[in-house]
Amino acid sequence: MMIVRLEQNYTVPTFKRRPQGNEVKQYANAVSQGLKVLNKKVGIIIHNSTAPSPVNKNLGIGSLLSKASEKLFIPFLAMNGITSIQQEPDNLRGKYDPSPYSPQSLAKNIYMLPIERLSTEEYENLIEEEDITRIIEDNNKTFLPNRVNYNKVSENYEKVLSKAYKNFINSEDKFLDLKNEFINFNSEKRDELTPAALYEIISKKYNNENWKTWNEQDRNLYVSSDKTELNRIQEEKASEIDYFIFKQWIVEREIAKANSRNKEFDIKTIGDSPVAFTPVEVWMNQDLFLDGWALGCPPDGMSPNGQRWNFAVLKPEKIFNQDGSLGKGGELLKHRYEKMFKSSSGGVRIDHIIGLIDPFVYSTNEPYMNQQNSGRLYSESQNHVLGQYAKKSDKEYQAILEKIVFPAAQKYGLTKDDIICEDLGFLTKPVVNAMKNLGLSGIAITQYDYRGKDVPAKNVIMPGSHDNESYLEYTENVFSNPWHLEKKTGYLAEDTSIPDENKDLYKWEMATKKNKFISSSFTELFTSPAKKVQLFFTTFFGMRERYNLPGTTNNCWTLRIPENFEDLYWNNVKEGTAINIPEAIARAIRTKGEQFSSKHSKLLEELDKFTEILKL
Repeated sequence: MMIVRLEQNYTVPTFKRRPQGNEVKQYANAVSQGLKVLNKKVGIIIHNSTAPSPVNKNLGIGSLLSKASEKLFIPFLAMNGITSIQQEPDNLRGKYDPSPYSPQSLAKNIYMLPIERLSTEEYENLIEEEDITRIIEDNNKTFLPNRVNYNKVSENYEKVLSKAYKNFINSEDKFLDLKNEFINFNSEKRDELTPAALYEIISKKYNNENWKTWNEQDRNLYVSSDKTELNRIQEEKASEIDYFIFKQWIVEREIAKANSRNKEFDIKTIGDSPVAFTPVEVWMNQDLFLDGWALGCPPDGMSPNGQRWNFAVLKPEKIFNQDGSLGKGGELLKHRYEKMFKSSSGGVRIDHIIGLIDPFVYSTNEPYMNQQNSGRLYSESQNHVLGQYAKKSDKEYQAILEKIVFPAAQKYGLTKDDIICEDLGFLTKPVVNAMKNLGLSGIAITQYDYRGKDVPAKNVIMPGSHDNESYLEYTENVFSNPWHLEKKTGYLAEDTSIPDENKDLYKWEMATKKNKFISSSFTELFTSPAKKVQLFFTTFFGMRERYNLPGTTNNCWTLRIPENFEDLYWNNVKEGTAINIPEAIARAIRTKGEQFSSKHSKLLEELDKFTEILKL
């Protein structure tokens, strides 16, 4: 692993102590060795928009592909033992919905793009530095420092990218190498990207991204047997399609470069595959989806009326042909998973794996769910409508995974062990059987009272995800509930105490000091059998704000990591609200007993040294 010295370029006050000079390499080596001893891999969940930027480089939205990430942020994560970054779904978002989990198409999200690179020699100064400076100055005047204003970002990106494209195509004697590269990309990807381009173009005409509200001709542009109108609009809008593909070329180019750079730090990208089909996929393939039905979640204690996600549902008979080969629906699934695995060297998180095995569907024609108008698509054999799709064996329930998802992973050198299955929610028997039979990695979130020692080795353990309150908010809620506090500190005392330690005193300290409780909660991640640990960025940095609250839109998906992220982290470690990684690793090693600890006495000395340094 390559470690570089992190330079401090910020003007905010620095704190008394952190690894400095030669200590940076020593710190990184101690953390790395400790994780090897415990047989753990640590990943972080960071969406591109949340990545930090220095004030003088802040474009209003973050990017893990940016120069700031390359030079400062990625090395900082590597120093702290991070070997994977799980990003958001990288698909193109709609203009009116910032959620990365309801993308408009499978094209790439252009807001990942570090547009400042277009003003460099690498791109032969497609734009001028002044173009970037104007955005930065505008951002510093109008944006909240640690929030994304997607409307403003969209406006600014459009100005810069359209100018870059005009300069690109109107210059006859410049950009020759870049133009050849673009020509090849355009030729290779045009058929694939044109539908997404047309969807964006037509959406602007209606000022509405919902294709179901368009006129009949535009609604049926791809499904009509007469392709006259489709051919006409493709010819008429050829230059706009080229512009769309131009943006996709740049963002795919930058993703590939960033993945290559990150290899120097032994950091891989984990992709995130949303369960929802994009509007473009449905618009183009209307005959493949069930009419009047949508994917959701059944009523439960958290949602008495159920969750109506309004996601399209593939017709079961379109997924596989009678001979077991892939039908048109199966080919559609194959394409989306191959696209995801291709760009994710560290594997893929599959959102709502339940939806691939035994999905819950409901009628969109009625306002409330009941046993007649909703149920499990494949296991409601008694339902008068859904019963026709009932499956009879584990093999049938596992078919999508075994015949589509796993081969897509294998095509790009990955296995099912590189797949993280988001299996939160009620698991039906077919789902439980499939997860067990296939040996799939599920998720255990300790906020949901998963006990670390009970998490299987193959699963991922984490304190919380993008849908949870921050860990600081969670801690405050635990301390406001005596019963919950007693329960949680009770098993933390059992599972994270060191042999011969006074457990009653240890438990009392956790119950009376929030920072001690948080520290023990982090240790639990490393004493668990789970080999993979993930930390959401708010947990890692000790941030109090919540990133997303399901069912709402206000302030969701807009939170960013502050530009002074190093100071934020080291200060919050000192305060006991962010993870002190050497401390958690050292205690986890010691919980294994004196004989095990003595084998690693020198390592423990190093970890203890940095534990104390970070508390100064």
